[in-house]
Amino acid sequence: MKNFAAVFIACVVMSFAPQEPAPAKKGQEYGAGVKASTVLSLSRAVTEKKFNTRIAVTALVKEVCQKKGCWMILADGKTKVRVTFKDYGFFMPKDLAGKRIVAEGMLMEDVLSEADARHYAEDAGKSKKEIEKITGDQQELTFEATGVRIR
Repeated sequence: MKNFAAVFIACVVMSFAPQEPAPAKKGQEYGAGVKASTVLSLSRAVTEKKFNTRIAVTALVKEVCQKKGCWMILADGKTKVRVTFKDYGFFMPKDLAGKRIVAEGMLMEDVLSEADARHYAEDAGKSKKEIEKITGDQQELTFEATGVRIR
């Protein structure tokens, strides 16, 4: 009976955990979706310092966490941003790199600790040698997305 209860509880907990999404498909939405009527290029949003306010940006996905899709790197020209997802509530397809997306949420300036930078590098599948080269805190732009749409 104890084993049954443990298995039952594990199944209930797993049913509420975010699941790995299916392969990327144009038009697919994640999280709360994208509701904004105005979408800025990522580089324009950064140039205009649209920090700490709800906005929608479009950019190219350069990299996705290969462990579970829990973060991605967006690029627009020389501008790069690390995207995480509100309340860890949804994940991105691991095959999303190379596709354009629209993300709605909050653009922020942030400091990434050395430990977190190394963790992200590990999630990205970087070599041990590349990870060991990361030293000190890293200044970076981040975006906390509430919703994402593949273009």
